[in-house]
Amino acid sequence: MNKENKQTSEKRTHAKPSTFVVEGDGDWFIQNGYEHPNDIIDHDANLDDAEAFFGIFAAYNQHNIANGTKWDTWPSWELCLTSMDIGLHFLMPKIDTHEDWVQREHWLALAQIIHNHPSVSMDGYTITIQGQNGHVFAFDFCLEIEKWGAPGTFAEHKAKRMAAAKKPKSWMWAPPAYLYSNNVAHSLGEYWSCPDYVSKYGGESTLYTHDNFFCIDHLEGSFASSALSLIQLCLEDNHIWIMQYEEALNMQAYVEEMEREWPGGRPDQDWEYQ
Repeated sequence: MNKENKQTSEKRTHAKPSTFVVEGDGDWFIQNGYEHPNDIIDHDANLDDAEAFFGIFAAYNQHNIANGTKWDTWPSWELCLTSMDIGLHFLMPKIDTHEDWVQREHWLALAQIIHNHPSVSMDGYTITIQGQNGHVFAFDFCLEIEKWGAPGTFAEHKAKRMAAAKKPKSWMWAPPAYLYSNNVAHSLGEYWSCPDYVSKYGGESTLYTHDNFFCIDHLEGSFASSALSLIQLCLEDNHIWIMQYEEALNMQAYVEEMEREWPGGRPDQDWEYQ
């Protein structure tokens, strides 16, 4: 068996063609007492917008919403109007890999928790989470670059990218990388203190937290699974503070070490302060 045939065989072995999918134009929904997805989805809207994007999944999982069951239905075609990874748009059992199916399951799980949980809301690109202990978290959902960022920042960044792309020699005018990526806003504000209920660190103050957001890099896994984990951390409203307080302690230790070892500035980096 040559390499190409072997790869094709492996892909077919890992495919999952039994996953439920509505074929054709979605008349199945009408026949079973639901709305046609075309009547729910605004195909002329910005489907990268969080509410519109996850609304696509909701439109194709009306039966699961009604029955309170796990979302298992992949949209028929509308994802090709979004910035999602092109390899996931359409179900192709003969060539889809196991990883393709795993990523689709991550997207379905993320869409379901966003739709079902009363403490999760959306406005434009921004997703807001009310934690179980009363704190509020928010971030922009940036499907195009598969990142999250400080709320209210991605729309401006995307507008700059689009404006630059229309100029002659657009590569010369491209805006810098998304400066607010991986940032998650929280309701404690600047120079926050760890909530009292947090074990070990409750009531402890931070020193170098001069923004009302903190940095949480992508967690292990796909973008969808990372976003799902982030939302669960915000809802749980406890371990996220332990993570971020320990980050703040590390920053404090670093700054103190630099000031102690190089009070006049680091000779290899801060020569202007010598």
